[in-house]
Amino acid sequence: MNVAFLKHKTAGQILPWFALICLTAIIGCETGVIDNFAGIKGEALFRFDRIDFDIFLLNENGRPLIQTGSILTPGIGVSTLSESKFTTRVQIYSMQNGAKSKKVYDGRLIDLRWGAVGGNRRVLFAYIPHRLIEDDEQRDTEMGVIVITLETEKQGPFTDTLEDTRIYSHIP
Repeated sequence: MNVAFLKHKTAGQILPWFALICLTAIIGCETGVIDNFAGIKGEALFRFDRIDFDIFLLNENGRPLIQTGSILTPGIGVSTLSESKFTTRVQIYSMQNGAKSKKVYDGRLIDLRWGAVGGNRRVLFAYIPHRLIEDDEQRDTEMGVIVITLETEKQGPFTDTLEDTRIYSHIP
């Protein structure tokens, strides 16, 4: 009789702790907040038909976040923060005489998706087709200035400016 009482007592003590842990995990995953997310760093690569973007999520020290560094892990499993939860805005400016000139694109990134770079760093990939970028006949270089803004419902906006980035395939 003592053995049955001890088994029942142990199960009664474990069950509330298990429920508390499950509840904490569910609430943590549903907050829509990425732990330590404090900024972004963008990189752009000129391609034949588009400009590709890599957007790294950064912590408060300016270091890239890693995939396992949060209860809410974007891009992996049940606790995924969907790309659709992000709002993006990109402004692209042509350059003239070494300075930002005319705004030639103001819109969103296309095909925003999670990816992996260099192991487990959190990165979002996207692009903008060249056909969406207006031509500026007054420009004197292929280069431009790109301002990227990223935010979620609960975090941001975070902005990064890419200066002297190639946006055109030729000088007019």
